[in-house]
Amino acid sequence: MAPHTLLTTLRNIYIKIETSVLIILLNALVGLVFMEVIVRFFDNPTTWSVGIAQLIFMWVIFLGANRALRNHSHIGIDVFTNLLPSTWQKYVQLAVHLVMLVFLAILIVYGFEMTFANTGRLITGTSLGYFTVTLAIPVGAILMLGTAISQMGLLIKNLK
Repeated sequence: MAPHTLLTTLRNIYIKIETSVLIILLNALVGLVFMEVIVRFFDNPTTWSVGIAQLIFMWVIFLGANRALRNHSHIGIDVFTNLLPSTWQKYVQLAVHLVMLVFLAILIVYGFEMTFANTGRLITGTSLGYFTVTLAIPVGAILMLGTAISQMGLLIKNLK
């Protein structure tokens, strides 16, 4: 199998796994919040559901952000860049990606700092460490960094 084909296959497998995890987590989040609404209505709230919902929500946010980045689904303001010649538009996209790389690198460093700072804390009503919530930040940023680097490679390739 050629390296390009192998990388494409692995990328497609990763995307399917990421999509499946996102679907499962989002359904779990909706189900959990719905369950909590019902039990609160009957005056019997749980102590753990808010913390677990926060955990799931953080992972959905950062995995979803990577998916949105990969699919170019983030909100973009292109009023001014559309006025530029197409070559300049590519340079602007490249500059934006460079800024994004710096931001994601900072997010990775401080995300891991936050994760390590929360190793002794537990999610309320559970025995799960709160670091599982904050770990979504650096992991999601690492995934987005890989996506951004890949997109930069394509931009550079298309500049020639």
